[in-house]
Amino acid sequence: MTARRSVLPDASAAARGRVLVVDDDFDVLERLADAVRALGHLVALATDGRSGLERAVELAAEVVVVDRDVGVLDVRTFLDVLGDNPRTADAHVFVMGHGDPGELATLALRAEPLVKPLHAQEVASRIDEVIRARRSPPKERELEGDLSQVALFDLLQVFAQNRRTGELRVESEGASAAIWLVSGRIVDASTSSTVGAAGSVVGEKALYRTLALRSGRFVFHPERRPSRARIDLPTSHLLMEAVRRSDERAALETKLPPRGTQLRLAMRPRGVDASTELVDELVAVLDEPRTIEELLDLVPAHDLELLGALVQLLERGALQTFDPVRRVRFCDDEEVPAMRAAILRLRRPGAEGGARLGVVGSAAAVASFSRALEGIDERIAAPEPPTPVGSGLFGPLGRLRVGGTELELFALPIDDELRAWWSVFLGPSRAVLLLDGRAHEPELRVVDALPSFDLPSGAVQCVREALSAGTSSMRRSGEWALEG
Repeated sequence: MTARRSVLPDASAAARGRVLVVDDDFDVLERLADAVRALGHLVALATDGRSGLERAVELAAEVVVVDRDVGVLDVRTFLDVLGDNPRTADAHVFVMGHGDPGELATLALRAEPLVKPLHAQEVASRIDEVIRARRSPPKERELEGDLSQVALFDLLQVFAQNRRTGELRVESEGASAAIWLVSGRIVDASTSSTVGAAGSVVGEKALYRTLALRSGRFVFHPERRPSRARIDLPTSHLLMEAVRRSDERAALETKLPPRGTQLRLAMRPRGVDASTELVDELVAVLDEPRTIEELLDLVPAHDLELLGALVQLLERGALQTFDPVRRVRFCDDEEVPAMRAAILRLRRPGAEGGARLGVVGSAAAVASFSRALEGIDERIAAPEPPTPVGSGLFGPLGRLRVGGTELELFALPIDDELRAWWSVFLGPSRAVLLLDGRAHEPELRVVDALPSFDLPSGAVQCVREALSAGTSSMRRSGEWALEG
């Protein structure tokens, strides 16, 4: 036994790394754990995002390997929390999953992709390299900064002149991107939306879209290489072409409605200068109304050509804007005093803070309810969309302002193991609107939504029912005094 240990890599306390692996596949967990432990490192395991975060903080993990489809918490939330905790903020993160490594790479600025199926010994060797590099002076420091101070064009020109090899990662509001270089030449790119667009795009289309970003953060990882090369043009040509496309794209966007506007096919396009193939691709995905943002992701053509085709189709009447909702009012003028009083009654007597109504349901149900809220005149939109958590959503859905009094609508996770969050995030309020599924919380008033909650008029009725149910239960129980 002693002889066997002597042939292992140095496993002294100074050399041992602290590694966490998060995956719901026990076979993956076992194979990776055995391979990493054979190299002398400590390994902790978890099967979902919540327990993974607990183990990561407890271990002060130096390396975290997490599956893209981790359960309970979605991987973006997992990575955000991991980066916010001082005990794990500096951890080297690998994100594993099936599919294109470029898509995996866009999940987080510093994450390194691992494509499944994995070769456990190769992954363990890469983890060992990372740990040993952390224990020795770095050979080449990562370059990072802010796009408001350093333009991507300037960075790529410097990298080309110095024949640099590596991965340039960019995080901007609503977008995550990666550009790979080999000996100064741009060989691949990938970008995806971080707020629920249709998916990622790759190659030249992704490169030109990334070069249009003017704000955000960047990190250059030296010596990282792409899994494949999709771009085979001189860097100088690509950069000049990006400038031309950026100018023409800006001119086209002045002729189009906002990106979030939905478009629908009104008639078969005729007399359009765009290629027949491009028009056919557009028609193929317009089987239902789509936003301009969705069309840019779904159609393979470059953004510039696609925007030009959309302008022509709108001018010829082949496309029309689509309003998914008819606007309604939450209450008439004479009802304002009663509605204000009902909103205020959601709070416990003496409690400070605004009134909040919890909204619980599957991700699809909450998204439908949120779209219905857009058709209510008194609604004030939330600054950001809610975050996927477990099988539901988490975060503000907006507010309803009634005569100067505001009711915040807040999405809460539906999963049983996350219901402890409900009381915490409802604060002084104690009411929940349940869109689908079942729930019973003795400390809260749970009101079942009507089937029409996905329509503006139905959403209004659901919220009013929740307010009315709260008033009735208070009158019966006598727990809370009535205001107004």
